[in-house]
Amino acid sequence: MVLGAIVLGKLTEAIDERIDSPVGARHFLIDDPATAAVVASTIATATLAFVAVVFATTLVAIQLAASQYSPRAVRIFIRSRVTRVTLGIFLATFVFGVTTLVGSRANLASADQYAPQVSITVLVVLTIATVLGFVAYLHGVVRLMRVQYLLANVAEETHGSILDCFPPESAYVDVDPPRADDQPRDLRYAAAAGVMSAIDEPGLVELCRTRDCWFELTVGVGEYLAHGTLIGRVHGGDLDHTQVVGHLLVRGERTFLQDPGFGIRQLVDIAIRALSPAVNDPTTAVQALDRLNDLLAVAGTRPRPSGLRVDATHVPRVQLRVVDFDQLLTLALTEIIRYGADAPQVVRRLGALLDELEAQLAEASRAVVIDHRELLAQAVAAALPAPFSAVASTSDRRGLG
Repeated sequence: MVLGAIVLGKLTEAIDERIDSPVGARHFLIDDPATAAVVASTIATATLAFVAVVFATTLVAIQLAASQYSPRAVRIFIRSRVTRVTLGIFLATFVFGVTTLVGSRANLASADQYAPQVSITVLVVLTIATVLGFVAYLHGVVRLMRVQYLLANVAEETHGSILDCFPPESAYVDVDPPRADDQPRDLRYAAAAGVMSAIDEPGLVELCRTRDCWFELTVGVGEYLAHGTLIGRVHGGDLDHTQVVGHLLVRGERTFLQDPGFGIRQLVDIAIRALSPAVNDPTTAVQALDRLNDLLAVAGTRPRPSGLRVDATHVPRVQLRVVDFDQLLTLALTEIIRYGADAPQVVRRLGALLDELEAQLAEASRAVVIDHRELLAQAVAAALPAPFSAVASTSDRRGLG
């Protein structure tokens, strides 16, 4: 937007020079370059101060979100399109105002002066857009600060990740698992350390096909790769470490791409932070459990991912380390049970969540739900005062209403 403002400023200046409107003709906005220079200077100065206030407000909002919800939720504020667009409009208005100011002063010093009608008109339009953008920015920041919107945003991205990582039954090919070598070749990580954010699965499959082998990946998306970490074993052929690492996206943090556990991790962080003695907000924890209930139901009613990837001829080429429903359920509930066992509202919502999952899931997936029900009962018995036991024993999707 800043670059566009520079180009637009030069373009409007060229148009004004070509039109060559006479000075002092009582135009709608301006009638001389001196007035145009004053207007452009005033708007540029005010907009620069405006930008400073908006940036400071944004930083405060990000700090509050990191401390109140979770540091991992800050990415939602940074990626907000409203924030990016409005800041871009503010900066573009400032740059265009400076460009118009320079052009107006050059025009003022020229022997053949003209009224810069187009430049001032565009500058006024950008100023109005700045005011409207500021209103939209305030609305967007207030909405981002609402925990319900934050939970919905995280849950929406996690839902898409679950659908990708837990494909339907029709997506699976009936093939036998590949035969493991007696002495497979280990590959250890030797590049820059970081978190494995994603895997180029088609590229890795094609690499194994060309080298006539299959690769067993021993690390999963979301895990930290340090120097010397065992990343996989090569069976039936040979692969180069550089070739394999070229198909792994290693960055500084986790993402929602191919990593449903990252979204659940954020929801759990928000819930347990709300349950801390410093915050003491069990209602927020119940709202997080509402979102977790939906996500776990989607993952639990789909086939368990095999992690096996085949080439075009249905020959197994890659065995991924994937997360299954049992792991997601453990991630979602263990810490909330630990820190919410003394809150009747949270206990009642946890009971309703487990009831719903047990009714929806197949027989093979109910064992882990039963284990967490027993864990909840033991935690409640150890943490909740006896007078509240009767209230907490009733399952309720609203907690305590």
